[in-house]
Amino acid sequence: MKNIEQILKESLENHELPYNEAAWESLSKRLDGSTPSPFYRKWWVAASIGTVLVGSALFFTLNSQSESTEKTKETTPVVSQNTTTPQTGSSNEDRLNTTNNPNPQTNTPQAEKQAEAVTQSTPIEHTNYQNSEVNHITQSSKEVSSQKNASNQSIPYVVKTPTEENNNNPKVTYLPVHLEQTNLCIGDEIEITNPNETLTISVIQNNRTQLIKGGSKRTFTATSEGGIEVVSGKNSQTITVNKPNNKLYISADQTILYNNGVPSVEFAISGAENPVQWSVEKYHSEIQDENLIVHPYTGKEITVKATSKDLNGCTVSETKTISIKEEYNLQAANSFNINSSDSRNNRFMPYALTERNTAFELTILDAKSGRVLYKTNDASNGWDGTDMQTGSLAQVNSTYIWRVMMKNPLPGEPKVYNGTIVLLNN
Repeated sequence: MKNIEQILKESLENHELPYNEAAWESLSKRLDGSTPSPFYRKWWVAASIGTVLVGSALFFTLNSQSESTEKTKETTPVVSQNTTTPQTGSSNEDRLNTTNNPNPQTNTPQAEKQAEAVTQSTPIEHTNYQNSEVNHITQSSKEVSSQKNASNQSIPYVVKTPTEENNNNPKVTYLPVHLEQTNLCIGDEIEITNPNETLTISVIQNNRTQLIKGGSKRTFTATSEGGIEVVSGKNSQTITVNKPNNKLYISADQTILYNNGVPSVEFAISGAENPVQWSVEKYHSEIQDENLIVHPYTGKEITVKATSKDLNGCTVSETKTISIKEEYNLQAANSFNINSSDSRNNRFMPYALTERNTAFELTILDAKSGRVLYKTNDASNGWDGTDMQTGSLAQVNSTYIWRVMMKNPLPGEPKVYNGTIVLLNN
């Protein structure tokens, strides 16, 4: 578009207003009461016309500049503070046309309105070469600098300050870890799952950090008193690790007790704050009044273990091993005298079978030949030394083998018992 001053100059260059001599004579009489010469009349007319034209031109020029400045404030793209704008003698409109249009053409009012509409609706990208970032310029962005145009008027330049939260770099969110337990005891295990699919959490134990990748899980063992810290982003949780503070004591009598012919050893517990769980190796056992009753049918050593919980919920345990003085063998005697007046001693029958109400079969064998001398399944009918095959007394002062087959052995009890017996006659 041509400069408005050039347009006004061309339109007024050959313009001349019509001359009214009567009006001029009337004006002269008012000023000094004398009639000016024709030469001065023409001079006054030209000066008046020039004054009017110059005033009109100045008015339109200033008005045009004001409108151009307002449009420039709305449509001029913003340049970063780090970008150097070359200063030339061209007008503000020419500079804007050069910036926004690589092929300058004569702009019409319609073209200016279209350019203004596009500028207001289309975001303009601005490159900050110093920070190597691309920022979007908007009407609501923060004003950071300004530059003056050819008319010495400020043109605002705005830039959007980058933040940590934007479409290209969304804020990272850590999900807290759900812990099934927050109190552990030494020796306990806990499985920790990381609920964050792409983020890693930290587990700190004994000044050592272990990582769990996103969506994974790991099992940790509490090895010392203190705490285990689980960190996910700004979320931090602590698992307290306690040391057992109670002590259990086990007492037992090494003498075997026979209840109805069944061998028994009793173990008692003290120092427990909560109920006790018992365990024993190899032997059958049962609980009576919180004490452990063990039935050692075979062997000479018994090992038991008591387990309980202290006031912090920690597991406490105690183990005890005893050696028994005798081995259970149905309480059978190793000899008998057929001439004794005591009925319990003039016949052979393992004593436990007389006390127990259980099915069995007793067999007496010759130790030398292996021949069967006697059989019975009646606890009240023990062997009196007679050879059942001959009907005569077996050889005295000799050793014989006995064997008991249990028909319904108790839990943990062997099915067969063996021993030797010496037949006496004195």
